Amino acid sequence: MANLVNTAMSGLKAAQAALSAVSNNISNQAVTGYSRQTVLLEQASGTKNGNAYVGNGVNLVSINRDYNDFIANQLRAAQSTSSSVTTSYEQISKIDNLLASSTTNLSSSLQEFFTNLQNVANNAGDSSARQTMIGKAQGLVNQFKVTDKYLRDMDSSINSEIKSVLGQVNTYSSQIANLNKEITRLQGANQGAQPNDLLDQRDQLVNDLNKLVGVDVTVQDGSIYHVSLKNGMNLVQGTRSFDLVTVASSSDPQRVAIGYDDPTVGVSELRDSSISGGKLGGLISFRNDTLDTTRNQVNQLALAFSDAFNTQHKAGYDYEGKPGENFFDFGDPVAYENSRNTGKAVLSVSYKDTSAVQATDYSVRFNGTSWDVTRTATNTTVTGLTPDPVTGKLTFDGLEVTVTAGSSPLTAGDTYLLKPVSDVIIGMKVAISDPNKVAAASTKLDENGNQVPGESGGPSDNTNAKALLALQNLKVVGGNATFSGAYASIVGDIGNQTSTLKINNTSQLNVVKQLTAEQQSVSGVNLDEEYGDLMRYQQYYMANAQVVQTAQALFDALLSMRS
Repeated sequence: MANLVNTAMSGLKAAQAALSAVSNNISNQAVTGYSRQTVLLEQASGTKNGNAYVGNGVNLVSINRDYNDFIANQLRAAQSTSSSVTTSYEQISKIDNLLASSTTNLSSSLQEFFTNLQNVANNAGDSSARQTMIGKAQGLVNQFKVTDKYLRDMDSSINSEIKSVLGQVNTYSSQIANLNKEITRLQGANQGAQPNDLLDQRDQLVNDLNKLVGVDVTVQDGSIYHVSLKNGMNLVQGTRSFDLVTVASSSDPQRVAIGYDDPTVGVSELRDSSISGGKLGGLISFRNDTLDTTRNQVNQLALAFSDAFNTQHKAGYDYEGKPGENFFDFGDPVAYENSRNTGKAVLSVSYKDTSAVQATDYSVRFNGTSWDVTRTATNTTVTGLTPDPVTGKLTFDGLEVTVTAGSSPLTAGDTYLLKPVSDVIIGMKVAISDPNKVAAASTKLDENGNQVPGESGGPSDNTNAKALLALQNLKVVGGNATFSGAYASIVGDIGNQTSTLKINNTSQLNVVKQLTAEQQSVSGVNLDEEYGDLMRYQQYYMANAQVVQTAQALFDALLSMRS
């Protein structure tokens, strides 16, 4: 009789545990990151009774969560890529909108400027036409500055966003390490039983972290997570977490870089290429591959336009017969010494041929005997450059670089960052305000071909104005594009990139959606299925209760027989 009661009671306990699991599933159906829980039951060992073994009911082995590591890792990889692509798409769409806007359209401003220059060519003696031309030049410069400021503000905003993301990354890493510690403690205190709620919390934190920066997860002893960046550097190692921090870039003091804070060796700067995936990877990829390139292209256009116009303007004579002056001012190229250099040499850079200047920054490295120059935009390197024996300068891509020895000589491995066009628009302005200074006339030459001071073709001479007007059809931007063609190329490149990222973004979102559905088919809660289990386990409970009631009836019958 006792065996019958014990068997029924084990069934009641199993049914109660199963009903609790089903109830918990139903309650958490809408909770993000919750994994469906199921009971694992096993048959209890039987007891020998004569020549037979009599069953002793059922044992509750564990309450497990339905979880598939392979699908979870696939989903994480897709989410990391999707987050990166989405971030890049959102950022580049801002540039696309800027360039497509009628209020910030450089093409229209360039066209208006040359249209008014045509008026000067048609009536060079008209002071109002010259004044209007100066006004349109100021409007063009302002449009360049508006575009450049927008792009610079984006760069500043990305620096701030990187700082914010790193703060979230560190918070998640710390929380994962704490959960590793708590999970280990609870498993030890409960004979290895898994704390399913904490496991779900940890996996959700890993997923959230992975959306910020791509990570890899390895599992130790079946339960402890080690989380690392794609370059292998640990963010979480058991119960320890490691922070990512912002540092000033060693190559570019104006740029925020990412540092890895190791308590043993301190903070070390990470290469941008070591960060991939997630929002952080998307921000860095956009900044390096798109924003820098676009800024350089716009500044390259401003440089080529300003200097070509200045050169031709100085070849003419103004209204008063005086030689033309610079019509535009613009910023100079800059060079930065890497803070890790051991030598103290200083590099200065100047323009030799602005039409040959490229829309790229340069990494310049001294290899011990000569110089290696890398275009950062294309990652192409020219090795073995040596200074000109006459000028002592390095010459490449329309630039001249002067190396000035410091307190210690150059050391092999010293590197410098050259930014030939980054500050062009910052220093850009119209250099003249007097309409009489517009050099529309041609230069008079003597019989030897030399300029005759103070001579011109007269106030109505428009020969140089026509030459200035002809600049719009010359390929002076990078040596291969007109002003309007260069701008159209910038707009086209951004448009194509935006379109491609839009397609990739949609594709990646669909991949995440499909993998999420697959993951939910394993770990998600289906209310119809839970309702069926609820009814089944309810019947299971009631049947075992009936066995207990039957055992009680039999026991009462035996007692009545004895009396």
